[in-house]
Amino acid sequence: MNYHIMVDDKFIDGFINDAEKISTINTNTYFINGKKENSVHVKNSIVKWISFRDKDFINIVKNITKNDKVIIHWYDLKTGLFILKHLNKEVTLYVALWGGEFYEDPYLYHINWIHDKKTLEFVKNNNIVPEKYNKKFYFFFKKLWIQLTYKSKAEKLFKQKIGTIKRINKLLLPKHNEAEISLIKKIYNLNQLDFLDFNYDQNVDLASFINIENKKREDNITNIQIGNSATESNNHVDAFDVLNQFKNENIELVLPMSYGNHKYNHFVKKYGNFNFKNKIKFLEDFVPRAEYIQQLMEVDVCVMYHNRQQAFGNCVPLLILGKKLYLKKENPLYSFFKSIGVVVFNANEIKDLDFDSFKKELTPEEKNTNKIILTNLFSEEERLKYLSKILN
Repeated sequence: MNYHIMVDDKFIDGFINDAEKISTINTNTYFINGKKENSVHVKNSIVKWISFRDKDFINIVKNITKNDKVIIHWYDLKTGLFILKHLNKEVTLYVALWGGEFYEDPYLYHINWIHDKKTLEFVKNNNIVPEKYNKKFYFFFKKLWIQLTYKSKAEKLFKQKIGTIKRINKLLLPKHNEAEISLIKKIYNLNQLDFLDFNYDQNVDLASFINIENKKREDNITNIQIGNSATESNNHVDAFDVLNQFKNENIELVLPMSYGNHKYNHFVKKYGNFNFKNKIKFLEDFVPRAEYIQQLMEVDVCVMYHNRQQAFGNCVPLLILGKKLYLKKENPLYSFFKSIGVVVFNANEIKDLDFDSFKKELTPEEKNTNKIILTNLFSEEERLKYLSKILN
């Protein structure tokens, strides 16, 4: 039996559909950590909604044998500690890499390398630095105590995290992603990290069926997408500072912000509106995947200002659609795309570019190369082939 422990996320229903296509009937059991009534993304009726405190679920995990497999989708510290406590050490543990659970958990341990200068200042102000005196002594001293103790607490949690990472038998991540493996080994001081090829649905098939014949807008505006969500690791305001040199050009900034941190969302909107006035648009409504991929056709240039791997499901369809993508060199995705021959650009160099160079389209040959490489690597056929080797 394959036991999947998952969270309510937009990728999960698609994964379950894939797993059921290639598995023998009744060989997969899907557990979602959460309450069904609070579900936002997962609609599949075959999942079982659980809590790590449920005695029945704990007994199920304790009785999993070495002939079974456990596949974790979102392996944060809480999940890892649960596994260490209740899962037999002889059971093979597979973990599908998402990103945030390895690079932002525990959160305060990683903040200095995940965030750029202005975003880091926001993060510290909202998580560590005491608020100004406002007669609410409890909240002031609570913040002050956090400031004084957060490093030691974060280091303690990180040591626990290392133990949960070492429990992993097989890490599941896209083929050729050596940069990601190297980064994880460096962060967690691992000599060995076994892995298998694996892909979630990165929206390749949806993007491949869209007509990518360029249709120039009559207003000739250059549409620039920044980031993929209202999460701090996007470093939006630091990206704004780099793009500020183009604010007088005929541009429109578009920011997908349909999920993430409400306070951070407000911070980004305030900063962006002040600097770019009416040349910035925030997409805050969650839309179905197919509709979102269709919206990507409006993008001319995309700037992903993450220092860690993120927005894979945006980057791949954007490249298939022939769009120009900037990634920071610190981001393992930059090395990944480069290593497989995909044409991407270094976001660290934007500050040195004039506008014409920044927005210059890919050549027809470059667009076609990107599409062929990514379609072959992330197609449904390849995705199911990798998954079959894991589950069967």
